[in-house]
Amino acid sequence: MFFLVGFVSGTWAARIPAIKAHLHLSAGILGLDLLGPAMGAVVAMTIVPSVLAKVKPGRIVGVMFIPYGTLLCVLSFVGSPWQLFATLLGFGAAVGTIDVAMNVEGAALQDHVGRRIMSSFHAAYSLGGLFGAGAGALAAATGTSVVVNFSIVGFAVLVTGVVASSAFSREPSRPRVGSASSDPKPVRSPRRPKFSWSLVGLCAIALGCFLADGAVNSWSAIYLHSSLKAGVGLAAVAYTAFSSAMALGRLVGDRMADRVGPVRLVRFSAGIATVGFAAALIVGQVAVAMVGFVLLGLGMSFVVPIVFTASSQLERSGPSLATVNSFGYLGVLIGPPLIGGIADAVGLPAALGVIVAVSAVTTILAGVVAPRRRFGESSD
Repeated sequence: MFFLVGFVSGTWAARIPAIKAHLHLSAGILGLDLLGPAMGAVVAMTIVPSVLAKVKPGRIVGVMFIPYGTLLCVLSFVGSPWQLFATLLGFGAAVGTIDVAMNVEGAALQDHVGRRIMSSFHAAYSLGGLFGAGAGALAAATGTSVVVNFSIVGFAVLVTGVVASSAFSREPSRPRVGSASSDPKPVRSPRRPKFSWSLVGLCAIALGCFLADGAVNSWSAIYLHSSLKAGVGLAAVAYTAFSSAMALGRLVGDRMADRVGPVRLVRFSAGIATVGFAAALIVGQVAVAMVGFVLLGLGMSFVVPIVFTASSQLERSGPSLATVNSFGYLGVLIGPPLIGGIADAVGLPAALGVIVAVSAVTTILAGVVAPRRRFGESSD
């Protein structure tokens, strides 16, 4: 599931220029349209906890992959900016719902097996994004139309997602605690999270990490090309380097968290991201900037899976995880325009200092990811 969602995201990103050209969109109108997915996801994530109180994650994911795959196909047929925005809004709502449900299922599976595996799921998402972007770029380079590209990917993802979701929840959603006679029936989650300062801290970290990801996605190539005078081709490599480092970190994230502890890992890795990216901005050279993006991706790679694991251990775990996830998407929503607004006032290099700031805040708040229970113990 994580790989499929990442693959679709990468495919869509790679074909945005073709959509822009087809609809003759200005940069400003395109920017407004691209707010649609995050807006749809944030709205959907406020509703999902109520649905999860009654419906298993596998059922939700299986149903939502139908509009998810279908709307990807529809995106290739839109004929106006408003149609594009409306379709992206629904597309974002579908992926937001899937995102919460598969993370809740992943947390329950992590509890069941009794060890950390969340980072591996998020590594699959990152790898899916890289493969999707590569496949989309190949389709564009060979002259494959967006209609053909999106239709093939959308149909394949729809069928694969619906079929694969049938494997969800074959094990109890809550592991058995104590004797073999413990009640194995799944526990229905409450609809709202229970307030705590730990939840606030986790939401703040998620918002900052997703904000940084969205900012790098939107502004890294522009920074290298416009501010550091790198060639267009070289500038486009920045986000690939960032994403590759993030995927690599997530592949080893579970083992690292077990070895050094989640708090130390988040504090150290966020510190590396802070210092490395700040140094790159100060030096202002292309090669150093590339290293800075790699260190930023590697440092931030460990954080989100650990934050999601920590939120799944709070009281009312399902709604808590959904809330943290929605704050993450809120970061994606506000990050690019925030950087753009600050850049207009003080320049893009200084504006990218926001990423340094959120990395530093993550270092300070690292204590909120401390485990609250051992895997296999109920949090509700």
